[in-house]
Amino acid sequence: MKPVLALVLLGVLQGTQPLRKAELIRLLATGAMTKPAIASLVRRNCVTFRPTARDRAELRTAGADAGVLAAIDQCLESRQALAPRPHPRAPSPQPPTAPAPPLHVIVTRELSAPIGSETEVRVQLFRGAVPERGVLLILRGASAIPGGVTQDPTAITDERGIASFRILAGTTPGAYRLSVAEPNAGAAPFGDTGEIAFVTTPISQPAARPAPPPPPKPIPAEQRTQFIRGESLHGTVGGSLGAPLVLEVRDETGTPIAHEAVAFTATGGGGGTTVRPATTQTDVAGIAEAQVTLGQRAGPVVVTARVGSFTRTATLYADPGPARALVVMRGDTPVTGLDLRARDTLVVRVVARDAFGNATALENFAVTATGRALALGGAARVDSAGVVMLVPRRSGMATLELLGSGLQARVPVTVALPSVTAVGPWAIGARSAWLGLNTPWLGSALTSVSGADFALFGRRTLIAGLSVAAGGVAGSLNGDRATTAGSVSVLLLEGYGGAEWSLVPGAVVSPVLSVGAGVYRLKSGDDGQTVYHTSEFWSGGVGADVVVSTTVTAELRVERHWMRDAGQGHVATLWPVAAGVRVAL
Repeated sequence: MKPVLALVLLGVLQGTQPLRKAELIRLLATGAMTKPAIASLVRRNCVTFRPTARDRAELRTAGADAGVLAAIDQCLESRQALAPRPHPRAPSPQPPTAPAPPLHVIVTRELSAPIGSETEVRVQLFRGAVPERGVLLILRGASAIPGGVTQDPTAITDERGIASFRILAGTTPGAYRLSVAEPNAGAAPFGDTGEIAFVTTPISQPAARPAPPPPPKPIPAEQRTQFIRGESLHGTVGGSLGAPLVLEVRDETGTPIAHEAVAFTATGGGGGTTVRPATTQTDVAGIAEAQVTLGQRAGPVVVTARVGSFTRTATLYADPGPARALVVMRGDTPVTGLDLRARDTLVVRVVARDAFGNATALENFAVTATGRALALGGAARVDSAGVVMLVPRRSGMATLELLGSGLQARVPVTVALPSVTAVGPWAIGARSAWLGLNTPWLGSALTSVSGADFALFGRRTLIAGLSVAAGGVAGSLNGDRATTAGSVSVLLLEGYGGAEWSLVPGAVVSPVLSVGAGVYRLKSGDDGQTVYHTSEFWSGGVGADVVVSTTVTAELRVERHWMRDAGQGHVATLWPVAAGVRVAL
């Protein structure tokens, strides 16, 4: 090809013959001469054709610039100016020229190539039976192949009329329609004879080797899989444990198992306990670790690890945080104030709570009460909580001041005691008394008498502080004889009625005044030979009532009984010092 091109170029440069279109296109397409040199050659030799619009387009496609096209126009104008004008007479007749045979192309109608490859498409152009050289052709449809060339390629036929196009098979298997044409010929001038069916096929993959069978998977053993660190750890609610939970997974032989899946879950701690990561795999030492963040409730937390078909558990403990508040509990109910409407002593608890409401240790506990309506019956710390006994004294306002765990709290107390002006219920009671005796028996039959008695009575409040009572007494006395040595036993029987006046009605402790009268019998054990009296007596005394509960009251009494006898007057004086209790019905 190159020797032929060199000979053609040498002949063109040395001759003076006008250039044919094919020769000019070859010079432009091959780049054997620069465009200024080609323009100079055209001015010197001119061309054998008058270019049409189609010719100009083909020349530009081959590489002609404005200088080359101007040189063609210039040489043609100069030739026309120098040509002899014809005689005005009718021109001599010219023999008719035969029409040039049409161009036709020979292509391979079907081509295929694997995707990703580069393919050569060769066509051959003839005019009649003669190969047509120097014709610019374009392969349309090549740029429509996905992943192929970006624009349709062009090529110039050689001396055998052959043009070669380089295209890419793209990236997607499929069938595509290619057609050979002249660039500016509009519709394909060669018809369906220039069409090529181009098929891109997938790249054939080499047959894959069968994978080797996997090694036998070790099976975790439940007895040999266990938590080795972190079990029984303590942490503060709402915080993370100081160390991770560590689970070790081993098989029946005790060998650690790597890459074994482990899933962690947690229960307890108020439902807010989390384990991270929730799922993981053991490392080469068969170890799986997890960090635990405790919830807001104190107490035990159970972390469960699932390995294969079994589970292992570890128990952790969420401890309360530091105290943030002091709370007064009345029974099981927290209160911010107290309302007392009974005379009973009230027992309340004081607990310290952390930021999440968990009960925590109460340290350095102390309590005081201000106001005359309330008194402290006692305060102590029991089982990490404070226990306070409150004694209502009178209706009014009071304040409890609480100290503990570095905190301080004040609780208002309202005391509204029930009225005691209404008639109260009947009560029954019992007393036991020690008795003493003085004049006028001194110097008579007995010089002294002492002993004890037991009394049963009924009592009812009429108005505030005033009550009536009736009962019976039985007692045993010992008396020293006045005339002979020795002593004598004396039996005492009494039936009495009286009234009592409470000086501070409704109070927990109230002084009491009492008066009464009754009948009695004193008879000595010697069938009354030493002492025998049956008559009336009257009494008076002082004492105190102590309210134990709404139904139980303790009594203390010191009285004097004046014993009289018909015809003898005052025969004896008894001094009972009694203690007892009464219960409202």
